[in-house]
Amino acid sequence: MANKNHTPTRRKRPTAEERRAAAIRANRKARLQWFAIVGLGVLIIGGVLGASILSSRSQSGDTSVSAWDLPARANDPSGDGRIKLEEFRGKPIVLNFYADWCTACEAELPAFAAVSSEFRDQVNFVHVNSQESGDWHRLVDKFGTNWWPIAKDINGQQSGGSGLWRSLGGTGMPITAFYDSNGNLVNVVNGAMDEGRLRGALSSFFGLT
Repeated sequence: MANKNHTPTRRKRPTAEERRAAAIRANRKARLQWFAIVGLGVLIIGGVLGASILSSRSQSGDTSVSAWDLPARANDPSGDGRIKLEEFRGKPIVLNFYADWCTACEAELPAFAAVSSEFRDQVNFVHVNSQESGDWHRLVDKFGTNWWPIAKDINGQQSGGSGLWRSLGGTGMPITAFYDSNGNLVNVVNGAMDEGRLRGALSSFFGLT
């Protein structure tokens, strides 16, 4: 059988117009990829900055004894996410510190629940969740003091925030600070308080019986 000669098929060279169209398509694709990369970078940077700002705000405030201003865990009166001393002037203030890990806090909270319910119209009861390493709302839910404004302690040397606790001279947990109706510090009690001791403090400091 005779061999047939095969002539290789030559590819047609693109015309100048086709080359220009291909270059335009390639350029457009490159630009779309560049915009996608830039957009992703902006989203990532924005997320990081946003998280940083939120984290910074959550740790910002004032832990001075006479003008504390803390992030709110719950029930902030002003609705701005802050718990501030100035918001409670007009009534005496009982500022009670607690943490989930604190067994002494757990022991005293039934007394605080009973007394605060009785005097809620005459006294501002406020929690400060300090040095927290667990579930901040477990104890207040368990003993029914979750209606109090609840602040988060910030800064300080202990993990979980302890700046205000430290400013008040805390030497353990819990502590309870008593302020008069003008926002002046009257006394700080270190350690757990039973119901009799708490009632005695309200009588001695504020004349309430």
